Amino acid sequence: MTNASHEWNLTPTEYHDAGHASVLVIAESGDGRRVLLKGWPDPERCVQEVTALRLWSDVPAARVLEVDEERSIAALSLVGGRPGGGWRGSDDIRQVAGVIQAAHDRGRALEEQPGFPELTAYLDEEVRPRVAHRMKSLTPTATGSLLRAGWRALESLTQAGHRRTVLHGDLYRENTACDGRGRPHLLDPLPMYGDAAYDWAFWTVYYRLGQGTEERLALASRVSGIGRTELRTWSLALCLHGLLYYREVADSRHPTMERVMHSLIPAGEDAP
Repeated sequence: MTNASHEWNLTPTEYHDAGHASVLVIAESGDGRRVLLKGWPDPERCVQEVTALRLWSDVPAARVLEVDEERSIAALSLVGGRPGGGWRGSDDIRQVAGVIQAAHDRGRALEEQPGFPELTAYLDEEVRPRVAHRMKSLTPTATGSLLRAGWRALESLTQAGHRRTVLHGDLYRENTACDGRGRPHLLDPLPMYGDAAYDWAFWTVYYRLGQGTEERLALASRVSGIGRTELRTWSLALCLHGLLYYREVADSRHPTMERVMHSLIPAGEDAP
């Protein structure tokens, strides 16, 4: 990372974070501008993330300033001038929903890019096998009817071709940041090609787990034009995946996820 920063006339000033997926360092350009240096252990992850951010060049998203694909390093704009971005306005979720829709519109308008994974493969080769294994291996509990409702949702998922687009794939709150004017930008995508309903369901469930779920669901339906019933189904399927993982690793969030699932199950269906 040091060699690349010198080549780009950037001076590292502050180590920020090192996770499993990337290493983050704050750097300063010759004119005093702060930027984010990002390095990925996985070269494919670097290429996919950079490609998605470039596709969203006219959407509020982190900008790719420089990239060295051989070293899996990029210099990105530092949204808001600091890690985590600037202040968030009271209409944060409305603005974020608008950015998600803009990214989806852009992804549908462009020629498809090689190299992005397929949502279908992710669901069939990773999500469903994991869920099936965990449902068999975990000790039965009082949440059995929640698991059945989630499994029905997961098995019933069908993708609509007209909604096929480049998905962000990881719409946690921390993967958005606001600039100095409070406008949200997309960060850290895990891009895939697939039905936009996946992103909207992920955002509904995980943007602030256990808080404002119904509000986001209603907003997602209004902005995307996808019916609430369909979004509930996608959301329940993602909840099941998350709940089983939380229970497997004894994550303290599993009761919160159970409450979210309760709120999403349509009236008249199985409920504990």
